[in-house]
Amino acid sequence: MRFFFLLFALATFTSLSAQEFSGGFRAGLNFITFDGDQEMSADGTLTFEEFNRTTGFHVGATFALAFTDLVGVKADLMYSQKGGERRFSGPSFFYLYAGPDDVAGEVNFGRLEAEIDVVNSYIDIPVVAYYRLGILEIEGGASMGFLVNSRASGGLTYTNTRFSSTESIIFNVDGSYFSDEAGGGGVLGRSEIPLPRTNVLPPSVISAYYNNSSNDPLYRRFDFGLIAGVSVFLNNGLFLGARYQYGLTDLTRPENDLRLTNEEQVGGREYNEADEDFSRSIQASIGFRF
Repeated sequence: MRFFFLLFALATFTSLSAQEFSGGFRAGLNFITFDGDQEMSADGTLTFEEFNRTTGFHVGATFALAFTDLVGVKADLMYSQKGGERRFSGPSFFYLYAGPDDVAGEVNFGRLEAEIDVVNSYIDIPVVAYYRLGILEIEGGASMGFLVNSRASGGLTYTNTRFSSTESIIFNVDGSYFSDEAGGGGVLGRSEIPLPRTNVLPPSVISAYYNNSSNDPLYRRFDFGLIAGVSVFLNNGLFLGARYQYGLTDLTRPENDLRLTNEEQVGGREYNEADEDFSRSIQASIGFRF
């Protein structure tokens, strides 16, 4: 029995010693967007929401274990930004609050033109198998991301409100989905110009949760997806790489995914309980493997 154990240990050591381990780094740009359900009119003929691509970046360490000269596995540990631009054009609403502790507020209706950039930052751990074909390295596998930061920036422009049919009301958004307050606590700056025909000074800068009644996190902590890519080696270590990440996790929590559409102009907050939003990312990298 001891003989077979020693034989197995010797065979395992010989196999591992024949493998080649290497490490390095990679960094580059992410071209990111959301993919999922868009808000539409009740009859399904008009689409009020759209997702557009924006830019982030990634940087981190890469490790490779070669089983032969042709095949092996790779794993990365990197900081990577995902997200996208969300645009909305249609009938909507906004709230005005009596003070920072007010989360009920007074609902107001109008037409909304919104452009919000969402940047979700992850600690990403992709694990892929690869195959060498000359200077090319083709890879495929899966990736797990752990959300560490989530920011929103952009603007909301309301027209045709009860305050004026011609003058716009503009809110700038500078928010964090991790730390922002909801309702009146989400006023980050106030305008010096009152609303038309009133002495009310509206917000000029608002949080990510200003129109919400709760600051429960909108985005889930984990993002799992598939990944495929190719690298071109310029020499033994330097490479250029391209990857596509296809998210499989619904990113948003339905209990605080505020619905912006309000065609009937009655009531106020509704939530996208059935909507699903997924991450899509194209990465362009430069790296070096030692």
